[in-house]
Amino acid sequence: MYFREYNKTRFLVVDQNLKVRQSVEQFLKSFGAWYIDSATYADEAVDKCQHGLFDVVLCDYHLGDKDGQQVLEELRSKKLLKHTSLFIMASAETTKEMVLSAVDYQPDAYINKPITRDLLKHRFDGLLLDNEVLYDIKFALDSGDQSTAIYLCEEKILRNSKYRSWCEKTLANVLFNKADYDGAEAVYTSVIKRRPLIWAQMGLARIQFARQQYQEAEQSLQEILKASPNCLQAYDLLAEIFDLTKRWKDAQALLLTATKLAPRAVHRQSRLGELCLKNQDLNNALSAFQNAVEMGQKSLHDKPSNHIYLAHCIHETPASDAQPDRESASHQALDVLKYAEQKFTPERDVKLHASLVETRIHNTLQQQELMAQSLTQAQDIYFAEWSRLTPELTLEYAQTLFIAGKEAEAEMTLSQLQALYAHDTSILARIAELRDEPVAWQARVKAAELNKRGIKCFEGGQLEEAIQIFEEALNFSPRHPGLNLNLVQVLLKYLPKSSNPEARLAQCTTSLNAIKHINEKHRQFPRYQHLQRKLAQTKIQQGQRNLG
Repeated sequence: MYFREYNKTRFLVVDQNLKVRQSVEQFLKSFGAWYIDSATYADEAVDKCQHGLFDVVLCDYHLGDKDGQQVLEELRSKKLLKHTSLFIMASAETTKEMVLSAVDYQPDAYINKPITRDLLKHRFDGLLLDNEVLYDIKFALDSGDQSTAIYLCEEKILRNSKYRSWCEKTLANVLFNKADYDGAEAVYTSVIKRRPLIWAQMGLARIQFARQQYQEAEQSLQEILKASPNCLQAYDLLAEIFDLTKRWKDAQALLLTATKLAPRAVHRQSRLGELCLKNQDLNNALSAFQNAVEMGQKSLHDKPSNHIYLAHCIHETPASDAQPDRESASHQALDVLKYAEQKFTPERDVKLHASLVETRIHNTLQQQELMAQSLTQAQDIYFAEWSRLTPELTLEYAQTLFIAGKEAEAEMTLSQLQALYAHDTSILARIAELRDEPVAWQARVKAAELNKRGIKCFEGGQLEEAIQIFEEALNFSPRHPGLNLNLVQVLLKYLPKSSNPEARLAQCTTSLNAIKHINEKHRQFPRYQHLQRKLAQTKIQQGQRNLG
């Protein structure tokens, strides 16, 4: 390589080890380079890229508070590195996790440490030469000149250049981003006919997804994962399809596998946590958001919602039902919210979410005044923003109102949401579910456990024990149709043995009144009507006995 090609290249060397930085600088100078800068830490490297453009960044993977992959992600996402620039990752070992983590932002090359002069010269000669040959295409991409980029890629492909594969991949990506799916599909298909490359197969799956051909995309992605079980992009896109088609447990299982392959991917941990919440799997949600927050401290993927969800999960999953454990979890959750408030300046919908979680925490701690303050803040934001809030956040708001004892306002909120999403069966089902059980997750779990015990006692003829257990369960979930109907059914069967039948009949009426919110579409409605009629008949018979 000619002396002048190093002479006009601007280098940034990022490494914590002073001797390594000095050695690399001497090597580069011996190649003819004269514009060489260095950085010790990740933030320093990003800062230098903000104040100056570099052609080549040679970055060590291990940088203490951040790693080289996080530096690359930040530089690319903030457009501090152009397409014409090269990012080369240096490491003593190139681990599987390191490579898999570089799905969204891939280095242009890896170089193994220790770095010798001959190794560096050999690698840089090839990389700079390749970059020079492709410079016009990369410059067009940096300039936003897609037409020129397409023309130049097609020209090199027609000439069967040694860079044909790179040009095909770049061309297909440009066409896809232009929503020219037919053009991109033609490129990917042509590549696959020669050789079934994963990036081309993924490209076709992305096109199928963009066309909303979810069944075809799912089949393509399953085939990719069968052949390449480490393809994280396939996991992500397939999980998105499962989410859109409401197969949330399948999506969760898929991302659990993906996070084991690359546990440091903050955005994937966050996505996993959200899916776990949809599946009411708060233990796995807690683990995912803990990972997202811990690994996201110095990442551009850190966001306030991860901290708010973490606070929610901590509050909802105390070590036990004992009051000290619940209080400890609540205080820990408050600390998470306070940290997020100091770190971020969130949007109003995020502030609403934080206020709702805070309201529930103060309710657990029996801090009524603080609970009222948090709830008022949430209500102020809700009334100002309700028309643009997601249905998920509106459901959270309604559930918090129920927990705070404001049932009328909660019902009004749900009725409003029901009118907005009258044709969305999934939202309507979630509204019905919340009306049935507008309580915290821990209360739901406890009620479900007691319900199973109560049914077992009822089936074994232990009616008094069953009554006591169902009564205890209703303390945790008082509006649950199944629990209330189970109690009514046991009470009516136990009535002939009761020393106070009138009180038991009144208890039946109370339970049926507690579930007046269910309608004819509810799966428990036939049973509800049956027990209503049976209760009415029993009351008549009891009245006749009293008269006799």
